Amino acid sequence: MKGFQDDGMKEELYNRATKLFIERGYEEVTMKEIAEEANLSEKQFVKMFNSKGDFVIELMMEGFSLEEEDAKELERIDLNKAVADIVYDYIMRRLDRYMVFGKKMFKEMMSWSLSLMKKKPALMNKFVQMDFMFVDDLIEFLDELKDKGCFEDNFDSVQAGEVIYSVLAFEFLVYIYQPNHSREQLNNGLKKKLQFILT
Repeated sequence: MKGFQDDGMKEELYNRATKLFIERGYEEVTMKEIAEEANLSEKQFVKMFNSKGDFVIELMMEGFSLEEEDAKELERIDLNKAVADIVYDYIMRRLDRYMVFGKKMFKEMMSWSLSLMKKKPALMNKFVQMDFMFVDDLIEFLDELKDKGCFEDNFDSVQAGEVIYSVLAFEFLVYIYQPNHSREQLNNGLKKKLQFILT
């Protein structure tokens, strides 16, 4: 995050802000409260991030950069499971980190993204880079599974990764924009489509 030189301080702020969002929800947490968690005045914090929405994008980007444990992903996986279940579990571990923000915040993020194109193209680029990072990591994960014999030699990890991302994006948009669509329905929809794609 801009303005923080200490990685430990960044991680601490990430954890504290996430805890606030979990406890009270995105809408109820103020910029002042987040600033206090960073030992800054609200004015200093607003100068660094401009808005709570800008901060959340930075927060989510920081979450991606803190995913070093994903490098050891295969060491924790039961390779005897169905490959669709392995990929589903991988995606859920990634997705769970961001579900704390809830539907309303994600709807707002869709609106921000449209306004960011003109107002803050650099921040919009960061926002889009999160998706590219996810797809790249997913392709790498699929390649590792292929190396472990979970897929045939002719399995195309790039095409599969892009298709899986498209399915996830579709299911996530349905979840966000359908008021009664539950997290369980999101999970089940994704799981069924992964089974279709990977079996």
